[in-house]
Amino acid sequence: MNVQHFTGRTNRLALEQVRNVMGPEALILSNKRTADGIEICAMLESGSVRSAIEQAVPGVSSSEGTTNEIALAHLKRELTDLRETLHAALGQRQWQDSAGKRPVIATIEQRLSTLGLDRVLIGELIDGLSTETKLDNGWRYAISNLAARIEVLTDAEQAGLRVKAVVGANGTDRALAIKQLAEVALSQYEPRDVAVISMLEDPSSILGRYCHEQNISSLMAPNADALKKALVAVKHCRQVFIETPNLLPSQGSQDPALAALLKQRVGLTALLVLPCSAQSEYLELVAEHSEQLPIAGAVLTGLEDATSLGAVLGLLARRELPVAGVADPSNQGLLSITSEGLIKESKRLARRNLDRKNQQLKVAV
Repeated sequence: MNVQHFTGRTNRLALEQVRNVMGPEALILSNKRTADGIEICAMLESGSVRSAIEQAVPGVSSSEGTTNEIALAHLKRELTDLRETLHAALGQRQWQDSAGKRPVIATIEQRLSTLGLDRVLIGELIDGLSTETKLDNGWRYAISNLAARIEVLTDAEQAGLRVKAVVGANGTDRALAIKQLAEVALSQYEPRDVAVISMLEDPSSILGRYCHEQNISSLMAPNADALKKALVAVKHCRQVFIETPNLLPSQGSQDPALAALLKQRVGLTALLVLPCSAQSEYLELVAEHSEQLPIAGAVLTGLEDATSLGAVLGLLARRELPVAGVADPSNQGLLSITSEGLIKESKRLARRNLDRKNQQLKVAV
């Protein structure tokens, strides 16, 4: 393979040597700094490989056929060597790009990526870091920026939202969220001041049983007109929760659940249920679809089953969506959580994932 090395005091001088010797068709494979200056590794795209191709043109005689087979074998070796050389060069280039960044920045990006955050958000979190920043200070800076972008819906703010439609996720998660939201409401109001309206033709049995046990008003409203009448019937209640059907993003504004909610004139807000174990694409799709409603905040579910909170943290930060709390089946009421608490849990999951990978590597070895 026609690979040559050229060394110059500067990168420009080394490149001039490449052009003078190999011409403008030279392919640069790598460059690195040495004690003598800049060393460039280059090869011709033509040359030995092209010669092998020309030699491999089918001939007439059997001796030429044998020669062609040898030439083809030589060509195969040349192409294999070229592929390995290019792979090594690309790997070296990727390492150089990473190494070209300030070590502190590269380390912080690596840590944020381990939390499951996307590249765009990572770039925003570290924007403004000084070149003189130490690692610990830079890490605290990035985490502080992330925490500042995750808002929390306080109990007082939630109490000020009288009618709340709980949307997103699946029926089990929505029922759990309503049950625990109602539990919080019962700590502040009498049962007669709390009501649950179900838009499902087959309401959650768990939620229905809970309402019966707690002596909470429970109504059914499978369509927009029935929902309007139900809201009138509970207008005296201080807290009203609406159980909604599954969202249908493919139907856009024609989604029956959204259409029925949007027809109501009462001061209605919505809480978006976000499963912590869901993929980022799903969360984004549901969040974008539900934006037709006045979304007041998010209820997180499935935290106990999550392997990463990166997708949820990213969504909350990008959309400035306040967290109303965490619905956990092992608890009675909705759990309050701070942005720092979410980030701490995200770090715990990231460490657990790394430990699992290390264990898998040990087993593999």
